Amino acid sequence: PGKDLPGVLPATYLLSTVILSTDEHLSNEEVPVHAGDNVIVIGAGNVAMDAARTAIRLKAASVTVVYRRGEADITALRSEYEDAVAEGVQFRFYLSPVAYEGTAAVTGLKTEILELDEDDKLIETGRFETLPANCIITAVGQRPAARIVSTTHGIDVDKSGFVIPRSRPYGMTTRPGVFAGGDVVHGPATVVLAMKEAKKVAEGIAQYIDAKNLLSDC
Repeated sequence: PGKDLPGVLPATYLLSTVILSTDEHLSNEEVPVHAGDNVIVIGAGNVAMDAARTAIRLKAASVTVVYRRGEADITALRSEYEDAVAEGVQFRFYLSPVAYEGTAAVTGLKTEILELDEDDKLIETGRFETLPANCIITAVGQRPAARIVSTTHGIDVDKSGFVIPRSRPYGMTTRPGVFAGGDVVHGPATVVLAMKEAKKVAEGIAQYIDAKNLLSDC
């Protein structure tokens, strides 16, 4: 509840606006984090670390990462986590977001305190804590937008919504002539992997076009 309150935004939006403002394609005023803000980042992957460290550099008064598991379970690279700590990012573990609080704008994040049982399974305690913030950035597990797949026939996806490609020609979906690559296929990873895959998919597209041209000539 409260996810539509002003001040709640995805990490990708923050990072995109920072890049655009750095390249002078966007006014600095359009960047959603400002000096003196109290920022909470939900999630503990590499994107969450990017968002938290970016908020620090934007002179936020405080930046706190909230994660429902422990430090050992962080999915971000260890170096990213350690650098975030060194830059002043605070971490609160075993807190599960329950609701965004506020009326005209977000004022805080209500969380439930979690604990581990003897089998190391997370259990709800029924105890809650509200963390004050005027900016809350979500950087939780990302899934592909289904706009194209849901409006197009013949493109198969797995149970998580990621596109299933063929190996020949490389990157072609189960719909002939439609190709996919990057995060929409292998899930959120690194830019380097996405670029590597893009080159291989481009070769697959070229092979497909050459084959169609050859058949038309025959």
